Amino acid sequence: MKKFTPGWRMTAFVIVMLPLLLGLGNWQVQRGALKRDLESQYLEKLTELPKPVSVDVMSQPFQALKLTGRYQPESFLVDNQVSNGKTGYWVFQVFDDTSIGPVLINRGFIASTTRDQLPPVPIPKESLALVATVWPELGLIPAWGPQEWSNDWPKRIQRVNIARMAAAAATWPAELRLEAGQPSGLEPAPFASRLSDDKHRGYAATWFGLAVALLLGYLFLGFSTAATRQGAQDDNLGNG
Repeated sequence: MKKFTPGWRMTAFVIVMLPLLLGLGNWQVQRGALKRDLESQYLEKLTELPKPVSVDVMSQPFQALKLTGRYQPESFLVDNQVSNGKTGYWVFQVFDDTSIGPVLINRGFIASTTRDQLPPVPIPKESLALVATVWPELGLIPAWGPQEWSNDWPKRIQRVNIARMAAAAATWPAELRLEAGQPSGLEPAPFASRLSDDKHRGYAATWFGLAVALLLGYLFLGFSTAATRQGAQDDNLGNG
């Protein structure tokens, strides 16, 4: 019967890495499940007509809302976005609704060819009637490290943090994503495409595959090392 002697270094490495890889795979499975649940909610809400904005509906994910009011000068430009092969920003603009006050509208994407300065974002002066969807924070990307924000407007930011953005601009703590074809809209921010779980299934398969490869490599190395040592001992006995 073959002995299994992988050595303590390899064993320690596997003890550390195997749970890590399995944990990452499980994390992606959970993210995929969350995306599927959100996609189901989104598709269900597609059949509903927009509702007048109110306190009650502001907390309903994927609810389309009717708003009336004016854009304000305060805005956030979310950096490192890509749309149709172009780099640029998502534009979050404060909109003062006549019913519930200031809200955060994601107006969509604006392209930028330079990082030396922010692109000019046109702000309509007139009162507007808009339809926007309550977009939930997916909570899928950990907020590692602090973000430094300027004191001026508009603010260039690296990731969406609705609570902090709402506190800075004194708005409702929710993202209202402007629907396509709305006045003052830019290139529409993505909707259903961001809810697909395909990417997470692929990532999960990668992490679980690495875990299996690590375990197989550990077993192979353990038995190979044992066989090598046994062969060396046999050679020594034969020479003796």
